[in-house]
Amino acid sequence: MTDRERKSMLRAALILGGAALIRFAVVAPGPSEPVLGDRPSIADSLLAAGDSAVEERERRDRPLAEGETVDPNVASAEELDRLPGVGASKASRIVREREENGPYASVEDLARVSGLGPRSVERLRPHLRVAGGGLAGGRRAVAARAGPVAGEGGKVDGAAIPGTLVDPNRATAEELRALPGIGPVMAERIVAFRQQRGRFRKLEELMEVKGVGARTFARLKPLMTIR
Repeated sequence: MTDRERKSMLRAALILGGAALIRFAVVAPGPSEPVLGDRPSIADSLLAAGDSAVEERERRDRPLAEGETVDPNVASAEELDRLPGVGASKASRIVREREENGPYASVEDLARVSGLGPRSVERLRPHLRVAGGGLAGGRRAVAARAGPVAGEGGKVDGAAIPGTLVDPNRATAEELRALPGIGPVMAERIVAFRQQRGRFRKLEELMEVKGVGARTFARLKPLMTIR
């Protein structure tokens, strides 16, 4: 039995034990009136919550079937928790990272998540898939809407996109959101930054926006230009 299985069994036993104690306090016969006997709705809610917790734990601990994969761009924290070595905390961080900074372009992009280094991502690779090649399609569409830039081109996942670069001084929040590492929150920050501080004079100034670090900027730079 693995450590994960032992921990899961222990958690399930604790939850079941708690639910049993609640049920006994509510419905067990005796000379004295049950503690929650005069409040059946509260008792029912507590029992339902206990049952729900057990069911959720069972879903989280259900091992992946042979050949089953999970898409980190659409999976819930509950589904991500089923991945080996992830756990509830990392699963929540994976969801929060994609919500704040945009979907994952590739399996390697999961290294953006705090606590998931390259080695951890590599162990997870057989169990993951990024449907549709990640952000490639979205990036191309946004770059095309931004209009051509003569003599310049960007790259998406190593593939050249001739004459399609995004200008951070002109792009809308919606267009910025489709860029790698830019989610709704970051896109709004970029727009607010240029409204408060004026136009970007060079791309490197994007790193002055809260949350745009060197790694994010490295992904953005080939796809952007200052006109």
